Amino acid sequence: MLLILKRLFFLVLTIGYMSFIWIQSSYFDPEGLAVFSSSLSKSVFLLIGASLEFAHLFQFGLLYLCILLVFLSFGRLRTWQEVTAGLIALAYGIVDELHQLYVPFRSFSVGDLLKDTIGIVVFWWIVHRSYFYKKNSRLGRWLRNVI
Repeated sequence: MLLILKRLFFLVLTIGYMSFIWIQSSYFDPEGLAVFSSSLSKSVFLLIGASLEFAHLFQFGLLYLCILLVFLSFGRLRTWQEVTAGLIALAYGIVDELHQLYVPFRSFSVGDLLKDTIGIVVFWWIVHRSYFYKKNSRLGRWLRNVI
């Protein structure tokens, strides 16, 4: 029963996080930040812009991790699961970019897809090394103890 609850928790967490990404990309207006550009110093405004760009890396890397946790709740991690989790996260990034074609002030961006891909690859690299090679790392131990 506890195992089923864990699996359900990770599945709901992943779907909830995907919903958060969808809603955030539906309502975020990057042009609205231009209003603040005159009242903020250039360095602060650039820092905010860089943070928003960095968010793509983190956002889809975290989505990859959530999907991977669903797989891990069923047992030991396999290479096909890593690849599948990455492909699902990337496919969701593509769907989100297509969705933004229909959102005012948003658009499809190959650059955003590239950032999404980089985030997924970085998280894959961290998880892969921690799970398979650095077995004494905190992350590696935590990932192996998901089930």
